[in-house]
Amino acid sequence: MAKPNITTNSCPDCGAAPAPHLLIWWSNVLDWLLGPYTRLIDKIWKRLKPKLAKLPWDGLAFKLMWWLEKFGLGKVVTEIKPDHSTRTRVLWEEAVRRGIEMFEFRPFGRSVELMVARYRGQLFAFDGLPRPHGQPSEGLEWMDDKGLMRYKFLEAGLPVARGGMAKLVQKALVIFDQVGPPVIVKPRFGSRSRHTWIYVQTRDQLVKAFYSAQRLCPWVVVEEQLQGPVHRATVIGGKLIGVARRDMPQIVGDGIHTIGELVADSNNHPGRAGDFFTALPTAAEAADELYRQNLTWNSCPSLGQQVLLGQKVNRGAGGVTVEVTGETHTDNKILFEKIASVVGDSIIGIDFIVRDVAAPWHTQVACGVIECNSLPFIDRD
Repeated sequence: MAKPNITTNSCPDCGAAPAPHLLIWWSNVLDWLLGPYTRLIDKIWKRLKPKLAKLPWDGLAFKLMWWLEKFGLGKVVTEIKPDHSTRTRVLWEEAVRRGIEMFEFRPFGRSVELMVARYRGQLFAFDGLPRPHGQPSEGLEWMDDKGLMRYKFLEAGLPVARGGMAKLVQKALVIFDQVGPPVIVKPRFGSRSRHTWIYVQTRDQLVKAFYSAQRLCPWVVVEEQLQGPVHRATVIGGKLIGVARRDMPQIVGDGIHTIGELVADSNNHPGRAGDFFTALPTAAEAADELYRQNLTWNSCPSLGQQVLLGQKVNRGAGGVTVEVTGETHTDNKILFEKIASVVGDSIIGIDFIVRDVAAPWHTQVACGVIECNSLPFIDRD
């Protein structure tokens, strides 16, 4: 099978959040090519970082954004804009509620979440989400690296899926044969489930999924398909703040109506047309997901039967997010905080697959961490 074109900027595998394939792919390649040089720079940087962390970077960043605007290289905005992400809008709204001034620098008018907050005369410059002043954690440098994360978590004795990382499809097939189907295939670097394939059952499907993932990154992670929904645990300052279950787009049978009728009825609900939930998918990818379950749009699922309509858990793809913090078992809360301690950063979003979050993780099979996020999604209640 020929490798797909990596220049496409919008495709079904990106879901509701298209990514600039070429830019992301080449940035990962350059990181690899410059590896020997960046490792040397890292050694120097680790020596300098404690001293540089004491410099007034926040004030310098604040002055710099205004100078860049003066020379026409960008614009400083001081209020929420329509194109802000939900995370930025929620953060900004809460800052205003607390009397914190917010400034965003937009290079050439584009929002890239470069911000400065001012509170009681003190400035905090940040990218995406604010972190405490001082030396950045080492975990911030690797938590978004799914391949390196696997290695570090295995060393720490944390539960992760069986599998590995491959740059060539032949190696990916070896991992697939060792782990056995079904597997999940995803780029080593990436977010929001872009070019991630789950329930890969055959070698042909593995090859297709591998080249899809390579459109974003030369290195591809092939792992055992863990069992259960994805749970997002957010840990701030070492303490678990909340747990949300992220369900794939689905309907539940009533024993009377067809899948097509149930989907149409759900998509007619006003809540599916708002900011929080989007319509259930009905395109070819949804039909393929039904085929995987030996179903069609005309099938009539039994009462209580769960029918999946897609592989992605984000709401932009028709998924649903459910708050389950109060249901989370104490052992699972302890595990989430232990995972955060291994990463060692102040803000961590942990994606953990487990069948029942109300039961201890160690009593359940095929559960574990699938990735961590330095910029976890923040939403309204």
